[in-house]
Amino acid sequence: MTLLELETMPAAEEAAPPELAGFDNPRAPAPAPAKGAHILRFYRSERWLHWTLAIPFLLCLGSAMVLVIAYNPDPQRPYRDLFSWIHRVSGLALSVLPLLAISWHHRDLRLHLYNIRQAWIWVFDDIKWLVVLLVSAVNKKAKLPDQGKFNAAEKINFMVLMTTYPLYILTGALMWLTHVAFLAWIFHVLMAFMAGPLVLGHMYMALIDRGGRPGLAGMFTGWVPREWAKHHYRHWYREHHEAGEAVASPAAPVQEESTPAEMERN
Repeated sequence: MTLLELETMPAAEEAAPPELAGFDNPRAPAPAPAKGAHILRFYRSERWLHWTLAIPFLLCLGSAMVLVIAYNPDPQRPYRDLFSWIHRVSGLALSVLPLLAISWHHRDLRLHLYNIRQAWIWVFDDIKWLVVLLVSAVNKKAKLPDQGKFNAAEKINFMVLMTTYPLYILTGALMWLTHVAFLAWIFHVLMAFMAGPLVLGHMYMALIDRGGRPGLAGMFTGWVPREWAKHHYRHWYREHHEAGEAVASPAAPVQEESTPAEMERN
């Protein structure tokens, strides 16, 4: 199924995950779809938060690379101010847009807190996954251990982002607004160099790797193939989708993100 076909699916909801029991935006169970159907992996609030972080960050990283590589050796080259302002505006967007996304979907705050816990809780299978991933590059028969909602590489991305996000904002503000720019610049650049390989790896898995590519559709539409999710995130699948298969079908006529007020009107 193509991304365009996924985008034209009627929106649907899944049963409320166990970690959201008592959540003030309850999601009623719906009949399980037929084998091979798609399942909802990311809610709208998760997708908004992802893209309000990803797009400004990529603009920041890209403009920073241009400034460092092209303009640091020769600051008199033309259009330096253009790239400098692209970097500043995208940095401002990175500071503000994720907070607006969280505020707009404030009823899903517990869902974001659940995702944070999932990223910071490590088990032996996560360490094993990283080791086997390296082995699988030369041995296609190597079997990766089962993973939860996020695999070990995604957890590292998540943890680095959470740790460096406030530091990017702080050092960026110091560089822009004060006269202690050099020390802040050192930290800013070091964090960017650390983030570069993680971002490239994340983009490779999402855009190029055939095994990971179906997950990209999930960040646009929320839906991923059931069998793909079962294979790549088996622990998460078992916990939220396998028991009773109480998952909404993409054809189910249920609105994806009903608010409590909308639910009362219904």
